[in-house]
Amino acid sequence: MAERCRYCHRPLNRADPDHERHWPFCGARCKTAELGLWFQDRYVISRPLDEVADDAALTDEGPPPAGSES
Repeated sequence: MAERCRYCHRPLNRADPDHERHWPFCGARCKTAELGLWFQDRYVISRPLDEVADDAALTDEGPPPAGSES
């Protein structure tokens, strides 16, 4: 199944520089349009945020050491 733009659902191609730059959107227009929906409160965060907002940091290994790059 091909990946699609999160806003307009157009098929994406990672080889296209415009799609790569605005991933997971097809371009600046869709990226900006979705941001506008956040500003209009059409999207909300469904649960309270704890001190660690990134779920990826909640692994058994713990967060990466300071100064390390992933």
